[in-house]
Amino acid sequence: MTASGTKATAGRTVAASSKFAFGTKLNIGGHIYTVEDRGGAVNGNKIDIFVNTHAEALQWGVRYLTVSVVQ
Repeated sequence: MTASGTKATAGRTVAASSKFAFGTKLNIGGHIYTVEDRGGAVNGNKIDIFVNTHAEALQWGVRYLTVSVVQ
């Protein structure tokens, strides 16, 4: 469960700092994600994209991508 009360879902859920309200849609690398969670290490300009497995997270790694708010 996420901090917003939803079930985390790969391809949809991201954790972002409190400067983004829950439900905010973000375009990250051409894919639309929804801010549904917070995290202790998620601050400043960092966003954590939810994936299904630890192996997927390792494969994705750290990336520096342009992020924009979808209106």
